[in-house]
Amino acid sequence: MARTNLHQLASRLLAGLSEASSNGAFEGKLRDVAGEAGLNSVRTAEAVKLLEELGRIEVVQRGRRGRDTVITIFSTEPVTLEDAEASLPSRQSKRGSFTYDEIGRALVERLLELARDDGLRTAQVEAFDAEARALRDRISQLEREVDSANAREEDLRIRLRAAEESLKRSEENLRRAVGGGAVVPPGEPVSDDDSKAVLEILRSRAQAK
Repeated sequence: MARTNLHQLASRLLAGLSEASSNGAFEGKLRDVAGEAGLNSVRTAEAVKLLEELGRIEVVQRGRRGRDTVITIFSTEPVTLEDAEASLPSRQSKRGSFTYDEIGRALVERLLELARDDGLRTAQVEAFDAEARALRDRISQLEREVDSANAREEDLRIRLRAAEESLKRSEENLRRAVGGGAVVPPGEPVSDDDSKAVLEILRSRAQAK
């Protein structure tokens, strides 16, 4: 596309901005308006610069890093070929350094943003990993405590069974001793007071175990 039609592109872009503006100000995505006007990104930048130099518009905020472009519209008068040709030399003298500086700043800003995002993601991964390790350690500790509790419970059950068996044997021996060798049936009351006292002592000792 020849550069001689820049005035036509600038006029179409200006008309699109004016149509999408409110109270003489445009705020939105410049690429959408430029696309409808038939401009690519390079020609859009050239047209915006031309319109700024001619005093038709002023770019208040450029649409970088997800922000909307804000443009104040001073005039909607179409751009003529003479306007574009008169502005062309000064634009060419400024275009190189200004555009490269702008690209350089945008590149540095993008690299810094990527570095910040990468640092944030690294910190998040490290935090999640530390939290996962802490949870695994806690689970292992709880498993050990459960195993220990189960072992203590089993030991107490064994001791209880041993105490019950010891008590039964003591009662049997006592009944035999009191009855002169005769076995007293289980549940049969013992009439001898001394025998009852001995039986109570044996039961107390067995339960204490």
